[in-house]
Amino acid sequence: MSRAHVELLPMGLFPSLGARFVCHWHRTYLNSRHGLGVVVVDTAAPEDQVVGFVLGTSDHCAHTTELAEDRRATASLALAGLVALLARPRVAVRVLRTRGRPWVRRMLRRRARSVTPEGAELVAAPAVAVMTALAVRPEWRQSGIGVMLVARFVELARSAGAMRAEAQTSTGPLGATGFYERLGWQAGTLRPTSDGDTVRTYHRHLGGSR
Repeated sequence: MSRAHVELLPMGLFPSLGARFVCHWHRTYLNSRHGLGVVVVDTAAPEDQVVGFVLGTSDHCAHTTELAEDRRATASLALAGLVALLARPRVAVRVLRTRGRPWVRRMLRRRARSVTPEGAELVAAPAVAVMTALAVRPEWRQSGIGVMLVARFVELARSAGAMRAEAQTSTGPLGATGFYERLGWQAGTLRPTSDGDTVRTYHRHLGGSR
């Protein structure tokens, strides 16, 4: 699945770090009680070729919080990222140029928010499922596999208690804005990425009727 991710979804930083790093990243989802993943394989192809997959979380906030608190998992992921960057100096330079300062500011804000005033009550926010990655091989598109993967993700997320599902996709030629709109997902905000792309968020309410 990690090799398929790098091949079919080359946008963004993580795929540029190679399949080995993406495998470590996928493992953080598969080892999480909030992680969701579905893979479709072609059993007639050599080595059961991955036809398509979907990966995400049933509660993204809880998933990221637990990952941040799991020092072994974060250390393993950070080490894999460092090794990948050392093997890819051009990517490393791009990371420092586009993400260095924002990451430092984000960490400082996170440390500031981690202190809760004494006596304050924490209110649990509704669980939001996030579809992190969805891909189908070109020769299998228009076959209904993408629709099936999304439907299965929605089913699993709803069963896990998520009230809303979100997904992001590029607005460029490699994106899937039309796909989500045909499925009835509501278009949300646009935002630029650190790599010069523009992505749009789509969301779908999971409570009540489908």
